[in-house]
Amino acid sequence: MYCPGCGKGDQTPDSYCRSCGSFLPDPVKGTSLISRLFGITAPERRVKFTLTVDLVTAIVSALLIFFLMGYFDATYQRTGIPTPPIVYLVYVFRGGVSVWQLLSFTVLTAYKKKLAAHKRQPPENEVSEVNDEHTQKLLPSADSFGGTSVTERTTRTLDPVRRKQSEGTQSENS
Repeated sequence: MYCPGCGKGDQTPDSYCRSCGSFLPDPVKGTSLISRLFGITAPERRVKFTLTVDLVTAIVSALLIFFLMGYFDATYQRTGIPTPPIVYLVYVFRGGVSVWQLLSFTVLTAYKKKLAAHKRQPPENEVSEVNDEHTQKLLPSADSFGGTSVTERTTRTLDPVRRKQSEGTQSENS
């Protein structure tokens, strides 16, 4: 798969690009309703959109309950006509929707924090260069290990073993 952002090939779908860090949705899998309607494919954007929808619907549901209660209370005080029983059922339903949306908002907020903590690449303004002096002080170069290169050290370690094996085969052949 190729990254739609930077064009780098050999990428895994449903993951982040190893080059630019943008999310790579899998076109073969079925997409969600949010992806199809609004074109939101990145998990961070989906969570943000869903959080917004949850909060707005919870607030609207609570406001509808209070407006209905105010309307029917005022009607009862003016006319003396009691509130129809179906309205109480609407109160319970709208209250349940408000509670559900607030719970969903709480769970998604925790998920958003976990998603941000596990994001593969830091934001662009926090990316540190590998060649900066602090990193060079902390990490030796990749081919050195204790003053000698890894290849030299491995050769020194394995050379006596190879000599012993070759001496053992020569004595067996004699």
